[in-house]
Amino acid sequence: MAGRAEIPGTVLVRLLGDFGLTEAAARALLLRMRQEGMLASTRRGRVVDYRLAGEYGRRFDRIRRAGQETPPAWTGSFHALLYQVPESRRAFRDALRRSAVNLGYGLLQQGVLIAVRDRTDQLDLLAEPPEDVRVFVTRLEMAEADAAQAARLAWDLDTLAEVYAAHTRTLRAAVHDRPTPPEPSPDTLRRYAELLRIPMVDTLRSPQLPESLLPPNWPMPGLWRAIAQVQQVYGGPAMAYVGHRLAEAEH
Repeated sequence: MAGRAEIPGTVLVRLLGDFGLTEAAARALLLRMRQEGMLASTRRGRVVDYRLAGEYGRRFDRIRRAGQETPPAWTGSFHALLYQVPESRRAFRDALRRSAVNLGYGLLQQGVLIAVRDRTDQLDLLAEPPEDVRVFVTRLEMAEADAAQAARLAWDLDTLAEVYAAHTRTLRAAVHDRPTPPEPSPDTLRRYAELLRIPMVDTLRSPQLPESLLPPNWPMPGLWRAIAQVQQVYGGPAMAYVGHRLAEAEH
């Protein structure tokens, strides 16, 4: 909404206040996010600017790029990550799987993660795995029909299709109920976030798959169109309000 990578902490605190947080709660949230690596900070005199960082920042970048990315062509094989993790390393196994899924991998079965593109360079956990953990990077060749079935299982595409179709209906109804943009205000910012927060985060669950591997009538393109319609109605006023908050802080 701000159109910039870094935002002063004072502005973030005020914006979080628009979402109902007290100043103390907002500052505690920023501190916790910085400690957990979700935010990074830069000091400019008495001002501290914050920017998204770590896995949190990468997920945001994926959301922002997702609607513009061109689906890859099917080359005849999946990139695959095979892992053996003893039960004593359950925390590592769960963290590896969670990070991989956030990057777009699908869980074909226990110990087998697949993707169309190799993203192991973004899996920080693979840099220094525990000594008793085994990880193998390979490729799984499949006929296209088998690959479509594997994708359906690995990413639970039938459930995702239902989720995306429901989001699309909700967003279209919201635009239909409010065909003209509202005034810039805290209410507009909250409404914009209320409408798009969950659908945008759920787009992370959509794999960048060749069209031939997706189920018929895949609803993701329709969801992106509905998101764009909400942005046309609410996005401008919400951005104007955030810009006003930034201008207040700079003067």
